[in-house]
Amino acid sequence: MKFRNTETSEIDEVLMKWFRSARAKNIPLGGVLLQEKAREICGEEKSVNPNEVTDWIRKLKSLLKGYDDRDIFNADETGLFYSVLPDKTLCFKGEKYSGGKISTERLTLLLCCNMLGDFETPIVIGKSKKPRCFMNIDVRKLSVS
Repeated sequence: MKFRNTETSEIDEVLMKWFRSARAKNIPLGGVLLQEKAREICGEEKSVNPNEVTDWIRKLKSLLKGYDDRDIFNADETGLFYSVLPDKTLCFKGEKYSGGKISTERLTLLLCCNMLGDFETPIVIGKSKKPRCFMNIDVRKLSVS
């Protein structure tokens, strides 16, 4: 591969070293993962108009007036594909990579916490009430519902 000397040449070199190391371990890599690693390396910051931030903080304080921090929550649902690998990978020219069948096994999670950072018990939705892997485990003692 040829590299041009640019402002980001140092980042490119570090990123390429990380990429080679990951590929040597046969770790599948996608463009999103590579971009995220590049952001980690360069500490990229997004520019935001400070006036917009100030206005939003003022509006938010007004909206939350009268509520206690422990009563303001944020919740989100997400799918957890716990046994899936990416279906595509980046590799060097001429390098062979063979993928496998993509697993569709997943859990649905509802995660929630309040403004104080207190987490609610996560709610997990799976295929069965008590999967075989929990045969000898009291699921009521787990830290999820």
